[in-house]
Amino acid sequence: MALHEYLQSLHPAQILLSSLSLIVFGILVDYARILRLRAKMPPGPIPLPIIGNVLQLPKCKPWYRFEEWSDNYQSPIITVWFGRAPTVVLNDAWTASDLMDKRANIYSSRPTFQVPGVLMEGEKGNQTMLPYGDRWRWHRKLTVRVRVQIGPYF
Repeated sequence: MALHEYLQSLHPAQILLSSLSLIVFGILVDYARILRLRAKMPPGPIPLPIIGNVLQLPKCKPWYRFEEWSDNYQSPIITVWFGRAPTVVLNDAWTASDLMDKRANIYSSRPTFQVPGVLMEGEKGNQTMLPYGDRWRWHRKLTVRVRVQIGPYF
């Protein structure tokens, strides 16, 4: 009851000011998280809060800008932020081959889906949700054997 009375006694400008300060604080905390994560990622342009590097990219042929950033940061691997999500861009065929072919076991997996995968335990028996590893290979082997025995058309 006291909280309700307190809220009614506030002036609308006070409510607006406190709401705006809470929003600005949330944006600053989120931006600090992005900058902390950026320190662990490959080099790249500094992202803006909320929108990332979207305004720095041209509307057509963005790979020219990726190549320019790659030259500026002297690295074939750069990080570009689309909104709050980082994207790693490989600007070199040799680097891409090294990471995607020779080290495929490190990078070959699926994203973790929280609700169907973790909460509903889909990662334990559903092959489409299993992360890459021994259990996934075992499921894959069983699937191929069943298909060979039954035939190509179920």
